[in-house]
Amino acid sequence: MELPMFSYRQEFNKTTIVLGVAALTALLLVGRVNFPFFHIIVELFSIVVACGIFTISWHTRHLHENSFITFLGVSSLSVAIIDLLHALTYEGLTVIPQSGAPVATQLWIAGRFLQATAILLAFLFLQRRLRETPLLVTFLSVATLLVSTIFVWKIFPDCYVEGSGLTRFKILSEYLIISMFAVALFLLRRRWKSFDSHVAHYLAASFGFFMISELTFTSYVGVFDWTNQIGHILKVTGYYCLYRGVVVIGLTRPYDLLFRRLKDINTTLEERVRKEVERNREKDALLVQKDRQAALGEMTGNIAHQWRQPLNAISIIVQDLAMQESAGSLNKEHLRESISRIDDLTRHMAQTINDFRELYQLNKEKEPFSLSQKVRQLLALVEGSLREQGISVNVSASEEVLALGFPNQFAQVVLNLLNNSRDALVERKVPNPTIWIEISNDGTSPLVTIKDNAGGIPADIIHRVFDPYFTTREEGTGIGLSMSRTIIEQNMSGRLTVRNEKEGAVFSLELCPA
Repeated sequence: MELPMFSYRQEFNKTTIVLGVAALTALLLVGRVNFPFFHIIVELFSIVVACGIFTISWHTRHLHENSFITFLGVSSLSVAIIDLLHALTYEGLTVIPQSGAPVATQLWIAGRFLQATAILLAFLFLQRRLRETPLLVTFLSVATLLVSTIFVWKIFPDCYVEGSGLTRFKILSEYLIISMFAVALFLLRRRWKSFDSHVAHYLAASFGFFMISELTFTSYVGVFDWTNQIGHILKVTGYYCLYRGVVVIGLTRPYDLLFRRLKDINTTLEERVRKEVERNREKDALLVQKDRQAALGEMTGNIAHQWRQPLNAISIIVQDLAMQESAGSLNKEHLRESISRIDDLTRHMAQTINDFRELYQLNKEKEPFSLSQKVRQLLALVEGSLREQGISVNVSASEEVLALGFPNQFAQVVLNLLNNSRDALVERKVPNPTIWIEISNDGTSPLVTIKDNAGGIPADIIHRVFDPYFTTREEGTGIGLSMSRTIIEQNMSGRLTVRNEKEGAVFSLELCPA
């Protein structure tokens, strides 16, 4: 579901602009009349915004996929504490002992350094998470140390001297802080797509206002100078941008802020799924090709076995003709008989190719067919290769059993099961290797069982033999039995099961009656 997106035209309407200009104008007027009161108002606004950022980021930390917002929120709380002390120690207030412009200026520099450093460090955690509690303790400890260098140990460098104005340290520090915010803008621009568009624009505006604000604090002499007042107005504007970007959007549009990357993650996931599907398709295509090549090899081997005897007979006939021709005893009658026998043998060889070609042609529609006839036709094609391995095949068919389905696909399944039995018998070097094929009708469905005496399938894997890509042979593809089950159960509406008996594995093919 697409989340509602708001445009800047909606957020910055005329009323908002008028109210904003009126509020800033009022603040300027208040500042000209009573600067301490103006100062406490603008600092309290900044403090409230900073605390709001902390509250939202802390209570939604478990929803963030990285620690950027949490880092910003935790550091904002520490900065707010220092800014509160800065406001309470400002010139004209006597809330805290040791108050005055020198201490307030030191606290200002300490707070700005902590804020700028935290913003820079936050960009390091756009792709990772931190433990939130240790992070909070760390920032509070840093804030405590900074405050202690000013109030307790009094080792923080002087930033303001009564009568002479800003120190060199303070001015250089302001330029360094400006540079840090400039780097933050650069990092934000590079990682722009990692943020919600609105949040990114508000952060950029905030950093920009903070930079200009710091610039105004490099030239004033008195703490009530107009440049000081402009700097605080710019700071308020910067915090207002943070308020709009994190607090308001975080409250009114939490999904946009907290789940900014959800769509990106979903897109990435879809792309990964697409690539994985493509890889699986390529893998399937390679396996199917490998299986077809193996089937072609099987077919070629079986044809070779079928052709061996006719070729030997033709060779003998040709040798006999050559001998008779050399002896001068060759006559036309014998030549015609020999040619006729060679013709019969070549026709038989051609028929063998036709039989194999028919076996691998897919039937377009289901049709009734005789199970025993199809099995015997198949055995006629493969008995040569089985006999060469010393394997005997016993077929038992009590009656003529008809099934409804695709006869050639059925024959391919039986061929695959015969090949598996042959491989197991040869691999295990079984004495008197035998395959039994039984064709029957249990009264409701035609049934074909194929079993051997190879010892059976291990109990820990027998439940997986029909899984795609599962194989126990290095040269196997793992799709033969899976495709066989698909042919019998999905294409022919039957059942293909396996079990172990005392002598070996038993595969049962339950088919639809004709």
